[in-house]
Amino acid sequence: MGDVPWPMALFAAFTYDRGLVLGTYMRFAYNATSGIVSTVSGGVAGDAQVAYLDSIVIDGFPPARSAAARGPIFEADGYLVRLTAHDDPTGLIEIRSDMARLVTIELPTSATNISVLSAPGLDRASTVSFTIYGEEARLFLGAGSFNVTGTRVLAEMASPDLLVFKSVPPASTNKAEWRAVLDAISAGQVVAELDLVATTDGHWMQNPARYRIDVAAWPLAVRPRAASMQVDTLRPGGAIVLFAFDPRTMPINGSAQISVRANGAPLNRSDDTLTLFYTFDSVTRNASYTLLPLPGTVVAVYLPSLAAVSIDIVSLPPAAPGPAFDSGSEAAVIAALAIVSVAAARMLRRKPT
Repeated sequence: MGDVPWPMALFAAFTYDRGLVLGTYMRFAYNATSGIVSTVSGGVAGDAQVAYLDSIVIDGFPPARSAAARGPIFEADGYLVRLTAHDDPTGLIEIRSDMARLVTIELPTSATNISVLSAPGLDRASTVSFTIYGEEARLFLGAGSFNVTGTRVLAEMASPDLLVFKSVPPASTNKAEWRAVLDAISAGQVVAELDLVATTDGHWMQNPARYRIDVAAWPLAVRPRAASMQVDTLRPGGAIVLFAFDPRTMPINGSAQISVRANGAPLNRSDDTLTLFYTFDSVTRNASYTLLPLPGTVVAVYLPSLAAVSIDIVSLPPAAPGPAFDSGSEAAVIAALAIVSVAAARMLRRKPT
């Protein structure tokens, strides 16, 4: 992680010691015997913390191997299930199950405005939204359904299925934009995210997230001002993938511009985020991208098909200023100056006495 300044706006790094998983943006306790997650809180370390979840209990989760924290990722495997937590500003947690099972989530007693939007199926997520002292968070379930009683949430996962927890960052000044991203995930429009940071040794760090179980996105090469990624799925239809970079990896300050290509073809930029996020596949549209007003450089790319797509994103440096004169103009000016000089010499030449 050598040359990377911590913490970053995109993600930071966990430590895992004696059952405590501690990061810059989120913290929780993990029971290595039962696989139970408890006291999940978010917020930048040192600032006010938000206690989002009291506990997460996954049925049939005998830990299959030792849990581990590597950079921004904490992973724990059970029987046909994996729990992945991300040390990012949204406190992201993913639970991917390859079999039907029940997950019991206890919200704090301070949770209010608990509501359920049920939309089971392949393309739309069922959602539970709630607030903790005004701070918003959501649970997404890809194919199963939620049952809420008081502050207890039962997630009935299908086979296979993906359960996601994500919040609006408490300290963010871009809460409306983050809320729009959560809405787009709930609507099945945003299906994956890839956060990337280039390092000076030619490598990179990554924080990948899935919001739909069948979609995969991974980096091929990342260096300052240029990144190549791959997106794939077996399911037809289009959706949006988010690619986020730190400002050193993909600068857009000044007059620098972003170029985005999909399978070698340039994409048009759209400045209408609402249309990008909320136009469904029943409306025919071409691949396009937009820049989201979130920390770092966040590129939302809409693809009509997610099957075997290579994405290239480049930050184009400002064009160098052109010469004041081209060669033709310069020659003309020199000739004009010569004529003026000769004329002046004749005018100033003394007459012989």
